Amino acid sequence: MKKIAASLLTVLCATAIATAQDYSQSSEWDNAQPVTTTPAAVEVPAPAYNEPQATQATAQPATTTQAEAAPAESNDSMPIDEQPAYNPKKQAIGFGARASFIYGNFWGFKDLDDLDAPTGFGADFGVAARFTITKGLLFTPEIAFRLLYLEHGDDDYTRNFDMTFLDFAFYVRGEITKTFYLEVGPQISINTSGDYTIENESGAYDDFENIEQSAVELGINIGLGYHILDNLTVGFRWYMGFNDVFPDTKYLDELTADDYEGSKIKSSVKCSFSNLKGAHTMMFKLGVTYWFI
Repeated sequence: MKKIAASLLTVLCATAIATAQDYSQSSEWDNAQPVTTTPAAVEVPAPAYNEPQATQATAQPATTTQAEAAPAESNDSMPIDEQPAYNPKKQAIGFGARASFIYGNFWGFKDLDDLDAPTGFGADFGVAARFTITKGLLFTPEIAFRLLYLEHGDDDYTRNFDMTFLDFAFYVRGEITKTFYLEVGPQISINTSGDYTIENESGAYDDFENIEQSAVELGINIGLGYHILDNLTVGFRWYMGFNDVFPDTKYLDELTADDYEGSKIKSSVKCSFSNLKGAHTMMFKLGVTYWFI
């Protein structure tokens, strides 16, 4: 009996030890499983009971990628630093007002009898327009009312040329830089009035003068300008007239008997006791233009 009891006791102990060892190994696997299965959850599909959690885990990076891609696409299509700046003062069409100070003279006389050429000062006031032809090239017509006062003479007298004009100028302007520009264009001037008087103590020359100026004068302007502001420019222009200023005014030595009525010169005869043949207009203008649009 003792042998049977000892055998049973030995079997029970061996069974208990084996059961305890299996349980210990099972506990170690269960404790190690979270460490080994955590990285595998990203690469290997999870069990069925973890599918919702796995789906959520794998969907999250896709959402993050889409969120990051949206601003990248927006920045590529319209970079902020490349967006053109809006400048309201350099539109395709503009309008402004202009005023100029003028120094002028007559030149090109054939024979002025040792007199100095008439010189003097004037001014003009008008409006201007601006049309963009292409980038850096503009068409800028102007209409201006001009006053010009010139004089010349000697020790005995002084002749005054007091004139007004309506000027139509048509400029093509090229932008050299952002601030400087060059311009050139023809000008048509209509003589609206002219007062030609002689100043002397005796008045002996008054009966010999009947000066008439050309009704229309053609010329050209060449100028250089500077943008002080986007809507304010200052410029210098040189003007040269093409045609004679006094084409129909005769010199006294050219008068014939048909030009006299008795001892006096006919009122219809245009003449001067100085030779004004060949006179052309030259002007130097310093002007300012303010652009409203």
